[in-house]
Amino acid sequence: MNRASPLLALALLTCGKGERGANVPKDSIQSRAPELAALGAPDSFSTGGPLDGIPSLLVGLDSQSEAVRQQARAVAATPRADSFFLSFRNRFLKTGEHITDRLDQATSVQSTVLEDTSTSRQLTALLARHGFALAYTEGNAYADEDIAYWSRFFDGALTPAMQRYLGLRAAEQRTRFSEDAALQISWDELAGRAVTWEQFADSYPDFAWKDASQFWYNTYLSTYLTGMDNSRVFSDSGTLEPEVRTSYEHLVGRYPQTRTAQLVAQCLTLLKQNGYRRSAAIDSLLRQGHVTSMLGVQPPTR
Repeated sequence: MNRASPLLALALLTCGKGERGANVPKDSIQSRAPELAALGAPDSFSTGGPLDGIPSLLVGLDSQSEAVRQQARAVAATPRADSFFLSFRNRFLKTGEHITDRLDQATSVQSTVLEDTSTSRQLTALLARHGFALAYTEGNAYADEDIAYWSRFFDGALTPAMQRYLGLRAAEQRTRFSEDAALQISWDELAGRAVTWEQFADSYPDFAWKDASQFWYNTYLSTYLTGMDNSRVFSDSGTLEPEVRTSYEHLVGRYPQTRTAQLVAQCLTLLKQNGYRRSAAIDSLLRQGHVTSMLGVQPPTR
């Protein structure tokens, strides 16, 4: 599976419905829009390999993003502004795919890209100036979107719902979610993410990019209830892992009115009846709740 496939799938979605929402507090990220192509390392490489072609892939990206920002500002805080942003984002992620293809071709320097070398520093700086982050998974580098960059860049131009969406994703992106199908955050943090996206849906029922926010809610809820290949909910003997049980109990106690906690409470009831062992009743409940298993699935890394 392509490393960025979940994000690229979201990129295919477009903004179609109007939405209105109350202003929300700004997220704890820098509010000033980033400068275009700020001064730094020159946009060129001399590795004698595929990386040398990356700067050419970025030509024109800054002028495109500025043009879109002006279009969005002209119709600020409307669904049309969000549509301008999402259309640009689709093109931006395609550029990211091409950059990642170059990184994949540079097999001789992949390992050095992940180390603190002049090449990696130069590449990191170059990508950062254009809204990308040099990320990695399972030892392979790839170009990811820097959501905090774009949240700042389009600040004041998008609808409150879209700005809130970007703020939430920027905060999540700062902490790796998974690596090699192993959870990189705590079970309690995972529960918190699921609840946050449930609350987002309740706050913005007409969010135009609802499929994106639903994607993250489903991902976090499914992971919380079914685990990952290398972060299991149930032990090999079929018994609920102690730390997972503790987290479930914390969630139910802290957010009893949420749909997420109510589903988890039902799971706990069934588990208690069966000595906290997995059963057909649990599987049936999850199916009824449209919770799909994350086992055998490559989850997003960030």
